[in-house]
Amino acid sequence: MIHLTLEYLFLAGTISVYIYYIFRLTACFVKKKQGIFWNIAAFIGIWLTGDMVVFPEDPINIAAMLLLYTATVFLFYGGTNIEKISVVLILFPIMVSVNFITTDLTGLIYFRLTPGGYFLDRLLTWISYMLRVLFWAGIYHGFQKKLSRMAGLMTAKIWLLPDMICTAAFIGSITVISTARIENAWTAYPSCIACIVASLGCIWLCLYIGDAVRQELENENMKLRQSYYEELEQNQLAIRKLRHDMNNHLGIIGSFMETGEYEKALDYFKKLQVAAAAGSRKFCENGLVNAVINAKYNLAEKLDIPCFINMELKKVYDMDDVSLCTIFANLLDNALEAASGIPEKEKRRLSLKARLVGDALCIEVENTFAGEVKEAKGRLVTTKEKAEGHGYGLRSVRDVVELYGGHIQISHEDGIFRVTIWIGHLSGAAA
Repeated sequence: MIHLTLEYLFLAGTISVYIYYIFRLTACFVKKKQGIFWNIAAFIGIWLTGDMVVFPEDPINIAAMLLLYTATVFLFYGGTNIEKISVVLILFPIMVSVNFITTDLTGLIYFRLTPGGYFLDRLLTWISYMLRVLFWAGIYHGFQKKLSRMAGLMTAKIWLLPDMICTAAFIGSITVISTARIENAWTAYPSCIACIVASLGCIWLCLYIGDAVRQELENENMKLRQSYYEELEQNQLAIRKLRHDMNNHLGIIGSFMETGEYEKALDYFKKLQVAAAAGSRKFCENGLVNAVINAKYNLAEKLDIPCFINMELKKVYDMDDVSLCTIFANLLDNALEAASGIPEKEKRRLSLKARLVGDALCIEVENTFAGEVKEAKGRLVTTKEKAEGHGYGLRSVRDVVELYGGHIQISHEDGIFRVTIWIGHLSGAAA
């Protein structure tokens, strides 16, 4: 009895390690929900999926595995729907192929190449699971670091390519498995191996695309930081100039005071205050975002565009500064370009509102524009030369919003162009 108990515990431990790697690898694609309950539920769901036996001429188990793994990912993991579908399409074909090959191969050895027996049956079963442990451990340790860096970089459109490849390979594999006869099940091995290679190739493709997107974001980050430092330099030059001229300014104020022209002195002092603060307004706590908005605000003043900015925003966790700056910089660039195209300066207007509501980031940008907004090849354009910039920047904004599973709504009527963005599920967001 003790021997049997130890045997089952040893086998259960081996299975647990095998399932653990699938559990962790799944979390590299889609975030685990926070909480011990969700983790345990996800582990159990993957255990039930991964421990299913795949036989030839038996598509029922494959269908049951697919439904169970899909339900596990959708119920117990976070992320967007396209991310969840993608992880199922990439990892599930590997699970089916590996389970089929290891089960059938050890069965082939047991029934055809050995005299059989209980001990040999247990040994081959353990070898079958050890092969799975080695296989999944190799994938996890080979891809884990890069997959973690890839998280959040793939948009819905980018996921379509690996999804289609994996779907085609998987359909071919399960067709061969389901139609192969038991006595010739080994004929399905090449198809299963091809399916595994295709899925691993798709993982590599995702990593390659993710690195390319990350490089693009880093380049954008460098541009934004350059803009930030240029803004700081301009501010410092303005401050040094004010300090240099301070004696003259104080002399002018003193002369007004001596002659009793207190209102002129006060008016002159207020103008000095405005000039000193012009390049250093504080719209939010994020230094990089604040510098970007300052630069756009100063540009709006040069273009004679009245700006209203209301930001109740301190820190947004789970969202990098580059993504935030990409949203604000492109939206404000578009708005400024469109508003500056209005000949009548009194009709120009721009407003920016941004705040955190619970775990959601809400942004709204409004601006006046002249002409008629049209859509051509998925890009917004207007009939006015100065107002046609909306289509270029909005593409970058859409990409960022899609990365974080948010929504963007665009409206344009009665000379008002409005972009509203909502990005939820930002854990740790602080207002």
